[in-house]
Amino acid sequence: MTAPGSLLVSWEAEGRRLAPLLDGLCAVVIAANDPSIAVSVAIGVARAQGQRRRVAIADLIGESPAIESQLTGDDPHGITDSFLYGVSLNKIARPMQGIDNVFLMPSGTEPVDHHEVYANDRWRRLAAGFHQVGALLIVVARPQVPGFAELCGYLGALMPVGAPAFPTPPGIPLIAPPPPPPAAVAEPAEAPKRESKARARQAAQETSESRTRTLIVVLILLAAAIVAVGAFWPQLSARLPAPIAAFFTRTAPAPDSAAIVVPPTPMDSVPVVDSLRRDSLGNLIPSDSATAGLADSANAAMLAAPLLPVANPADSAAASRYAVYFATANTRAGAMPDPKVRTLEAVALSPVMEGSEQWYRVTVGAAAARADAEALLARLRTEKVIGSGSIVSVPFAFRIETKVTTNLVPTRLAALAARGIIGYALRQDDGSATIYTGAYESPLQATALADSLRAAGVAPVLVYRTGRAF
Repeated sequence: MTAPGSLLVSWEAEGRRLAPLLDGLCAVVIAANDPSIAVSVAIGVARAQGQRRRVAIADLIGESPAIESQLTGDDPHGITDSFLYGVSLNKIARPMQGIDNVFLMPSGTEPVDHHEVYANDRWRRLAAGFHQVGALLIVVARPQVPGFAELCGYLGALMPVGAPAFPTPPGIPLIAPPPPPPAAVAEPAEAPKRESKARARQAAQETSESRTRTLIVVLILLAAAIVAVGAFWPQLSARLPAPIAAFFTRTAPAPDSAAIVVPPTPMDSVPVVDSLRRDSLGNLIPSDSATAGLADSANAAMLAAPLLPVANPADSAAASRYAVYFATANTRAGAMPDPKVRTLEAVALSPVMEGSEQWYRVTVGAAAARADAEALLARLRTEKVIGSGSIVSVPFAFRIETKVTTNLVPTRLAALAARGIIGYALRQDDGSATIYTGAYESPLQATALADSLRAAGVAPVLVYRTGRAF
């Protein structure tokens, strides 16, 4: 049942109140058992967040009246037309009436509440695009629709609103709305004074003067003590035990800002020339922004480079393309998996370009069937190895060695690690192992690692990775 209009206005106000909770996020799912409540909260959040950054609301409710009423123009295309038929997101994203910084993406001409749209991997890449420019993507969705859990995993956060509560997907960070501030409680009336008003004023004045005199005396004594300590500090510190003197004279260490590690949240990596990069950001970034200029320069440089040939194109259908996205960092040292993660299957450390900067992405696993990758993700969440995570399609890798016997795999991987190459092995049908490094969505994205391999004296052989994880 749809909430009454006055209540929807209240929920929009609630969205404004909760908007600061999303200051550190770039993508979130807002959901409720009553879809109209979720939409109203999303609009309230967007109005508040839109005062300082670009915001887009995607309608996965299905022709939400509150969103449809705010659309400009009469173009019927929406998310389903983009995801299913290739219509550009630039075409379907339209400004919200009266707000320049908020864009609306309607549901479209086809039903939107089904698994093919909700669990579409495109949400992950779209969220990554919003992260790159500091914009905010809000997706309003129905928690009962198949694929809702995958959607939340791709975006990295869920804000459940309204009552009654619905079951939330395990392992997804929840943005829990704090309770509204309690209503002010009136203080009890002060008992009548026995003294007359004149006497009360006199007593208050005497008390104030007494406090002032006391405060002045305390301040004078404190100042004298500070001056004395300052004058005799060299002599005092010389007599203090060394550990105590070191404690008082030490300076705070400079903060370490060399590495920024991005957990599996909205901060995902995305190919710099991915069409979704243009779709999701074209209407959200001013064309003359410095960020857009740097990204365009990097894209042009990569496009000018020759594409890496794929050595085994016939294996594309059998590729072990599915993996679990684990983390991204802006330095290789920051992204380097710890010993516990290194024991997982098919751990790949892949340098990727994001705009004008190189980042390092970590993925885990290699599966030809998406269901196998989803089972791995569920296990990693259960074992608390990963908090959120998502499934990525990364069919390409660099082949280092083939026909390696199982007992020699650890030796080969250790030798590569000594040369600075993080490799992993996949078991082939004949029982031997093939050793790979990196995991990529496209040959163009793999260019950065190819250059590193050449510098290490290894000829880069780009292939569709095949085989099963050990």
